[in-house]
Amino acid sequence: MNESRGAMSFTPLFTTDDIGLQKDASLEHVVKVFLTVGEAIAARWIEMPRGILLLQTVPNQDASGAIYLYDRDRHIFFFVDFVKGQNDTLTAAEFDQLVAEYDLVSWTANPEILPATISNVGVA
Repeated sequence: MNESRGAMSFTPLFTTDDIGLQKDASLEHVVKVFLTVGEAIAARWIEMPRGILLLQTVPNQDASGAIYLYDRDRHIFFFVDFVKGQNDTLTAAEFDQLVAEYDLVSWTANPEILPATISNVGVA
């Protein structure tokens, strides 16, 4: 299959500890704090037992989205990166297309297969 945006990778960004959350924080609170850190809203939210896939966008700017995956068991946020194309100017329609094309629901259902090494870059 020839994917429209080339190869895809998942970059671990930070844990819930890194943004000051306790391990027992509710899922809704975790996502709310994540969105607050990015001063964004969730234009799309796909929830699975082990992961959540989000399209994070700037309010009132349709073509401002980026895709993130949250591993619920390891409490890690990942950035979904595509070799081709802008990764932070996605629309909701592009998100829907990429979810189907790259089978992102399967990754969201099984995030434990993603690498979990997080760089020492601080969280703002």
